[in-house]
Amino acid sequence: MSGRDYLHIWYLAQSAVILFLLLLIGAWEAYHGIRMVVVIIPVAVIMLLAIVSSILDQQPHWLELINRWVQALCQPLILTVVWGMVTRILIVRLQLPARGIVALGMIYYVVMFAPFASEIGGQLQLTVARIFYLFWWFNTVLAMEIALPLKFTGPHAFAVLISTGAVGAISYFVMVTTVMRAWKLSWPGIKPQFGWGFSWIVLAILIIADLWFTIWNAYGTGDRWQTVLTSYHLVWKRPTGTFTMQAFEAAVGEETLCRFGFLGCSLYAFRKFTNRIPYAVVLSSALFALIHYFNLFGQSFSMTTVQVLSAFSLGLFYAVVYLYTGQLWIPMLMHFLLDWTSFTASNSTMMSGNAGAMDWLTLVLQMILFIAITIWMMFGKRRHVMKRHADRLIGEDQHFGFRLEFN
Repeated sequence: MSGRDYLHIWYLAQSAVILFLLLLIGAWEAYHGIRMVVVIIPVAVIMLLAIVSSILDQQPHWLELINRWVQALCQPLILTVVWGMVTRILIVRLQLPARGIVALGMIYYVVMFAPFASEIGGQLQLTVARIFYLFWWFNTVLAMEIALPLKFTGPHAFAVLISTGAVGAISYFVMVTTVMRAWKLSWPGIKPQFGWGFSWIVLAILIIADLWFTIWNAYGTGDRWQTVLTSYHLVWKRPTGTFTMQAFEAAVGEETLCRFGFLGCSLYAFRKFTNRIPYAVVLSSALFALIHYFNLFGQSFSMTTVQVLSAFSLGLFYAVVYLYTGQLWIPMLMHFLLDWTSFTASNSTMMSGNAGAMDWLTLVLQMILFIAITIWMMFGKRRHVMKRHADRLIGEDQHFGFRLEFN
């Protein structure tokens, strides 16, 4: 059987267990007169639909269509909520040790969405639908803290891993890797093929530019245009576990969403265009930028707009780094170091106040740097290397349908 066959069996088993748990919880709540049972019933119907649709070899097209969209929208949320409910019940009702239950729960959470990604996510064919649901699943999978309040998480280290979204980011990475393979796209990193056109000097330039910007972003203190590039305050502050895990969550989660997911889907959508690489790079970077407007809940509009435009230029840079190297871990590491140093130096993960003249000046300088690098990468041998990697990232010369046979 192929890997997707095993994931299909896992999907059916997991859906059946979820349905059983929902019925059990619903019966308990009905017995105690808790009105939450009216919510349990429609959720149980959704899981029953998931099981029936997966079992039937031949099913009406309308049923297949309804199941696909209902499951894509609702099932990740159901899995997250039921995971949190069961974890709380085991700790509170059965008095089992929180440390062990939460540890096992986090381990399972990492792989819990993989069968769903293969079974339901693999059915999505439209690029718009793929991009929308990648974003929807990103917000759902990283909502562990809502499903499991911190008072139930046990040790402080577990609370940090859950509240920062670090575990959720790993789970999302596994989920997207699974669904990208179901779409016959690429692994998050291809085997390095440093053939014709690749230059270690170009890679060194990209790394040096990233390191300089990381230092300037975190430790630059210029308050006038004359000193904006030359004034620094290099003071080491001991990073906290929370800031480290928040930087990890942003790096793994956002790079998985935007470079692995958005960029991969965009490359596939533009596969017949001559200029597919710049089109895909700009589109994925624009999407990466726009999601930062969600920070308006804690920041001013002007400062958030600065952050959005900054994210756009960074998205361009990370995209060309990913395409030139074919390795997702490199932009992940760059993103982590940028956020980690910034969070540690500023002692905050949010940008406060309104954007001033210096904020706009530093933004312009940043955009000039990264847009110039992006344009430079679009010509000569550098573009040929990115094209070669882009071909593999959209599934060309890739092997799918791995099988395990047991005689």
